[in-house]
Amino acid sequence: MIEIGFNLELLWLLFIVVLTIPTVEFRSLGITDTEPSDRTTAGTVVSQNNPLDFGTANNTAEAASVGPKCVIFRCSNLQGNTTISNMRFWLNSNSDFVGNNSYYCDITNTWTQNKTVGQVSGGVPGICPTSISSANVTKINGGDITGITHDQTSQYIYLALSIGTDEVIGTKGGTGGAFGYSMKFDFS
Repeated sequence: MIEIGFNLELLWLLFIVVLTIPTVEFRSLGITDTEPSDRTTAGTVVSQNNPLDFGTANNTAEAASVGPKCVIFRCSNLQGNTTISNMRFWLNSNSDFVGNNSYYCDITNTWTQNKTVGQVSGGVPGICPTSISSANVTKINGGDITGITHDQTSQYIYLALSIGTDEVIGTKGGTGGAFGYSMKFDFS
């Protein structure tokens, strides 16, 4: 059995002299729930002390599908800035895993209740980028984030894993682990 959790890490890019960094967060949404009526309060905040928990995978006989999980990225305080743009999401660390595994990601405007691992792996981009990509996340329905309301959150980011039979048994990721996704963005 393998227990899987990860930390979402936020990275910022400053272009102008001194700006106060916007206050941002990832929120984990229940995959079995209906589409949230208010994405600013739905789900739970993902943090160092509350990592996204993928649960347990039994990969002893065959590769095990894990997830999916769904997160959104949002700003709770622009701190005097007007825009968050050029959002890039990627898998920044998977060194806790040594087996033949796949990491899936589907970034979309469409909420899919009970989405499957197969749907995530067939989504866009499908295989999660493992390096800083070009902008691959927008505000829900397109554009930059310019506020803190329900319509100013990111697209839905669905995440799933396929854990190979050669993966070493044990706890992976969590609060001190080396398994994480990152979001890098510009602000002004």
